[in-house]
Amino acid sequence: MKPYLLHQLLAEAATRTPDAPALIEPKRTVSYGALAAESARLSSALAEAGVEPGARVGLWSEKTGHAVAAVYGILRRGAAYVPIDPAVPPARAAWILRRVEARVVVTTADRVGVLAELKGAGELPQLERVVLCAPPTASLAGDARGFEVLVPSEERAPAPDARVSDGALAYILHTSGSTGQPKGVAISHRNALAFVEPAVEVFSITAADRLACQAPLHFDLSVFDLYCAALVGAPVVLLPEYFSAFPKKMAQAVVEHRVTIWSSVVSALGLLVDKGVGPTGQLESLRAVVFSGERMPIPLLARVRARTPNAALFNVYGQTEANSSMVYRVDVVPEDDAAALPLGEALPNFEVFLVDADGRPLGEGEQVGELCVRAATVASGGYFRAPELNEGKFVLDPERPDTGARVYRTGDLVKRSASGELSFVGRRDNMIKSRGYRIELSEIEVALEGVAGVAEVAVVALPSPDIGHSLHAFVQPEAGASIVAARLEAHLRARLPAYMVPETIDVRAELPRTATGKIDRKALAAERA
Repeated sequence: MKPYLLHQLLAEAATRTPDAPALIEPKRTVSYGALAAESARLSSALAEAGVEPGARVGLWSEKTGHAVAAVYGILRRGAAYVPIDPAVPPARAAWILRRVEARVVVTTADRVGVLAELKGAGELPQLERVVLCAPPTASLAGDARGFEVLVPSEERAPAPDARVSDGALAYILHTSGSTGQPKGVAISHRNALAFVEPAVEVFSITAADRLACQAPLHFDLSVFDLYCAALVGAPVVLLPEYFSAFPKKMAQAVVEHRVTIWSSVVSALGLLVDKGVGPTGQLESLRAVVFSGERMPIPLLARVRARTPNAALFNVYGQTEANSSMVYRVDVVPEDDAAALPLGEALPNFEVFLVDADGRPLGEGEQVGELCVRAATVASGGYFRAPELNEGKFVLDPERPDTGARVYRTGDLVKRSASGELSFVGRRDNMIKSRGYRIELSEIEVALEGVAGVAEVAVVALPSPDIGHSLHAFVQPEAGASIVAARLEAHLRARLPAYMVPETIDVRAELPRTATGKIDRKALAAERA
């Protein structure tokens, strides 16, 4: 029977080739059979913790083989995993866990004390139990206060996999939100598999491949790495998060483990080829390099081409809400350094079209409109329990309203040429991308406005060839208030992920104004340009 649930991909691979490598970590290799067994132990611990189908289970851990086993273990219980950035401030982690009503969290031993502090402070009133990814190396008696801690073990009787449909929620990924809080994108098994299956076809992935997993588990690119590999029984080379600070380690892993497929955001690929490989090195094992999330600068593309001589290069376009929907194979690097790569063709089973500002479909011919995605990958759950955010984003198909189907309005303005080629123009909202992450500038502004003594705030983004955009904050204090940039930065680092903290914070007595009295953001951006 064809798999219709994500964890069935692992089960089938473990049955076909139990001894084949599934995960390659810096210090160990895990077979498909061993990964399936570990996920079963985790699932049994979750069953003992009272996790039922439909529950949301937090996953707060670095990207390790144990964390991947936890992903599959949560899915086997019929629950949805909610991965949290391992470096996120505790207050933000607590907000996400409260939002999804996670009564159980799978985590590492070193975070038990943090969770206990949050529980004691009233930040996690719903938390009942914690399940560890792996056995602790020391006693947790003094750390676990206010909840029970369970450890997966071989002695625990195996729990049967829960029976759920392919429409069941599989995971919730959180992106930056304009309200000042992250928003969770609710993805079902059907949504995810509707991307995984055509992706395997488009990139011709087989069991002979080795996929590098550079993206963290809370980032949607990890879906491509983990599940495409599981579908065909290929190994995944896990690159720990800290490798991003040591690009040479990433390059060494690609060479040592003969990685054949690399998928990452543009900035991470730039680190790999520029600082990991260097001007004279080459990554000869790569046969496919897939990049997404940011605009690809042509000079960087030329360097990627030179340092991956055997690889086909693919520019992929997509969003967390609808997964990757379009792909462009780069056969020739443009000579014009200012050129922009086209979005390419829609993946199999995907359709894209343009609408005007009122959501009406645009006819054929050369024009600019907002791109909409029609596919089974469109998040069936929308933004988790946020109907006010879903409005205007997950909308009734304007071309086929009689079907009752929903399409996703991306917010991306796209130009269609006379020949039908699509190219990215810009955003219709206040969102940008930096280091591959989508960021609502207003979320940073809301966080700064929460500091006592702050009167007004403006955050601007400037194009950066290295990270997509650099962020710069300008703050006007209230009359008589004394505020220093260091205090503002500390406030942000305690509440936001590191990638959302501006590169500069400028405190000024007054901010420039337009003729209508609004903050002149263009003037501020021009100062930093």
